Amino acid sequence: METDSRQMQDFRPFGQPARRRARDRAARLIVGRGQLLQHVEAELTARADLLGPAPEGPSLRIGLLLPPPPGTTGLDPSARLAALHGGLQGDEDQRHFPDESFAHITALMTLHGVNDLPGALLLCRRALKPGGRFQAVFPAGFSAGLVRDAFLDADIAAGGGVPPRLGPTVDPAEAAGLLQRAGFQEPVAEVETLTLRYRTLADFARDARAHGDSGWLAARARGLTTPRRWALAEAAFAAHAGADGRVPVEVQLLHLSGRAAPTASG
Repeated sequence: METDSRQMQDFRPFGQPARRRARDRAARLIVGRGQLLQHVEAELTARADLLGPAPEGPSLRIGLLLPPPPGTTGLDPSARLAALHGGLQGDEDQRHFPDESFAHITALMTLHGVNDLPGALLLCRRALKPGGRFQAVFPAGFSAGLVRDAFLDADIAAGGGVPPRLGPTVDPAEAAGLLQRAGFQEPVAEVETLTLRYRTLADFARDARAHGDSGWLAARARGLTTPRRWALAEAAFAAHAGADGRVPVEVQLLHLSGRAAPTASG
């Protein structure tokens, strides 16, 4: 586990200051665009009922684009979101709470932007009381494939090389192993595939910004999307529109769950 964490610390694909700023902006932009988050929150609640009871004690919500349930401690990389919902500002792969602080920890659509995911999972497990329950959901796998393809086609057509635009995602096949190495018992990793429909690539981009999910790839160069490249990408994206004029964009959501050992360990 310590070896995995050190390797992840050396590989830092995401710029955390840029990510914090993106989530600061999302605090305003998400208004009226929270349907996906509301679906995810409802799905987490339904899955929690299937996992059985957690021990008595406080809960932690990581990710505050939606307000946490009353009485729940909140954590978010964004200072604005943390202040808005009375939570703590901080990155998920940094230690903020003593061991065995919470009976239930939920991470809502944030862990895909963490540089040290094994370390973040380990900290979540350590922050759980014995027998405590952990749940997380975030985009993973080959999400938004048509968007990736549209930009790739545009970059090839425009010439001058293909710049990095999208960061790495978690392979769902490896996710249960990450939970096990973090010390979770009863590890479960499942993929939920949703199809979102957009009229234009610009609509998708606005949705991504509203969720705080744009502009924080560390290797991303400034000014890489010229008007010509954007027009080419829009055309490539629109070529996949259905009869209703909308383009189907598949998003893979990775659901993780696990429990801390009944007695304190590690």
